[in-house]
This record gives sequence, C-alpha cells and structure tokens, in this order.
Amino acid sequence: MTNITIPATKAKTEFGKLIDAARTQPVSITRNGRSVAVMISPEEYNKLLATDDAYWCNEAEKAKGGGLLGKKKSSEFISSVLNS
Repeated sequence: MTNITIPATKAKTEFGKLIDAARTQPVSITRNGRSVAVMISPEEYNKLLATDDAYWCNEAEKAKGGGLLGKKKSSEFISSVLNS
C-alpha cells in the first residue's frame, strides 16, 4: 500500500481530495517536514481497532494465567512504587 504525503498547508486547500484518497491509501500530513497526522479509511481504522483489541485481550489472558496479586498485594505494590 502506497502512502501519500502532503504538507499541512496544502492539505487545508485539498481536503476533499485527501478524503477521497484516504479511502484507498493512507495520507500522511506533514508540518515542517515532520509527519503530524495520518488519514485512513474507516475500514482500515476498524482493522486497527480490532487488532489492538485482540492484542490486549491476549495480554489479559496471559496475565490471568500468571495469577492475580489480589487487593492487598496490589495496594502494597502500588504504595512501594509511589514511595520509591
């Protein structure tokens, strides 16, 4: 998938075209030569959300397998981190 890169000043004047382009490919918007935003289609955005959800569900399942600290140990751990 190719990526369109456009300066923010030009993006302002060509916003409609960028919306159309973002339906088929990411559009990177730059300011002072640095990427500051990326426009993507709703479908790509939903894929990213699904991937993120799947990752964190997997991490939660792994954490469950490692056991939970419980309320007292969690509180002690948080206190030790905050007081160090």
